[in-house]
Amino acid sequence: MEKIPRVIQSQTGDRVMCFIATYVEPIIQLEMEFDQPLDAERLSQAVDLTLDAEPVLGCRFVVHVKKPYWERLESDQRKSFFRADNESDYEAFKSASIDYQQEPQIKACLWSSSEGDKLLLKVSHMASDAGGTKEIAARVSSIYNRLEHDARFRPEPNLKGSRSFWQILRRIPWYAFPRIYLNYLIENWTNFVPLPTHSISFANGPVNSPIFVQHVFEADQVSALANYGRLRNATLNDLMVAAFFRAMASAGNWDGKKQLRLATTADLRRYLPLKRAEGICNISGFEFINLGTDLGDNFESTLAKISEKMRRRKANWIGLNGMVGAAPLLRFTPFDFQIKLMPRIIRYCTDKGHRLIALTNMGPISPKDVTFGIKPKQACLLTPPIFPPQFGAGLTGYEGTLTLSFGIYPPTFDKNSLERFINTINSELPL
Repeated sequence: MEKIPRVIQSQTGDRVMCFIATYVEPIIQLEMEFDQPLDAERLSQAVDLTLDAEPVLGCRFVVHVKKPYWERLESDQRKSFFRADNESDYEAFKSASIDYQQEPQIKACLWSSSEGDKLLLKVSHMASDAGGTKEIAARVSSIYNRLEHDARFRPEPNLKGSRSFWQILRRIPWYAFPRIYLNYLIENWTNFVPLPTHSISFANGPVNSPIFVQHVFEADQVSALANYGRLRNATLNDLMVAAFFRAMASAGNWDGKKQLRLATTADLRRYLPLKRAEGICNISGFEFINLGTDLGDNFESTLAKISEKMRRRKANWIGLNGMVGAAPLLRFTPFDFQIKLMPRIIRYCTDKGHRLIALTNMGPISPKDVTFGIKPKQACLLTPPIFPPQFGAGLTGYEGTLTLSFGIYPPTFDKNSLERFINTINSELPL
């Protein structure tokens, strides 16, 4: 077995996350519910072995002023598996962050109750995006299942799998780059001119630990919504974006003058042959939807605007704007300068009424990737909590259901207000 190096080079995606972490808690979590018990000892071993199987996960992130890097942790520094004695302990684990500068980049918590087992896989966003989180779950479950029949199994470390943007960019034809860069310039103009963006109100004061709220759209409703969308050449994601826009306008008492903007993401694994990255990494791109001040008179007119915009973007190198336009700037400017600049930009935009509103589609969870001997009865990804006054949610699918998740910080935004917002989204949907 090839030896794992003590230091691993950082990639542009890692450094981008240093800036994103100024307004987002950098964790992504995959929650699974089972109706049969899991083997805790074998699960603990599988999680530990995954820190070697994907070496960056067994590292801490060193924020060096010139160039950050990953440093391997000693075995006594990398405790990653925990057992919760009760629901309170489990929820406390869920709300906790990962100290990515001191700890491994994944943690797992198992809670066994009379209703079944819950397994929560917590992943540092510094090392991985939502697509990578699902790949990590697949790695952990694969090792767990292998250990049942081969207790001495040790996975080969993935030392050659690329974590860089180059695995995407080298597959993009040269003639597309001028068009993508033009898209980047247009996107930046529409994102900031005019600057004020509609949002919802937050209370002032210090924030507590985040809480997570999930709303599950059951399979029959999701199927009906999908059929409704097909008749209008719109995707499920288009429907949810349209409902989210309309709920934001209603809940925030939109004045008809501020811009209606929404940030979302595109998993760039779509450009890879197997739709999976070579290594665990961040390779998602931001996409921004701007309706200006034209929301539409009703849900169907809003949906028509959204679906037309998304069809146009999918045909024109969706998700690549930042990778082509902004990433090279990060590569050739000093890291300490970037770290100092980003909070100032965010503060300026917030003061001028430009706040990040996000709805990220984290994609479907494949049952085979989360089968630990038995298939979960439910699984969903939890969106990273966004620091107020920014606001956002995440979508993920499993076995025909769709889960909308929020990470909020009381008391600036309370659970009751969030539940009213979710009810507004539901009421906007046509079925």
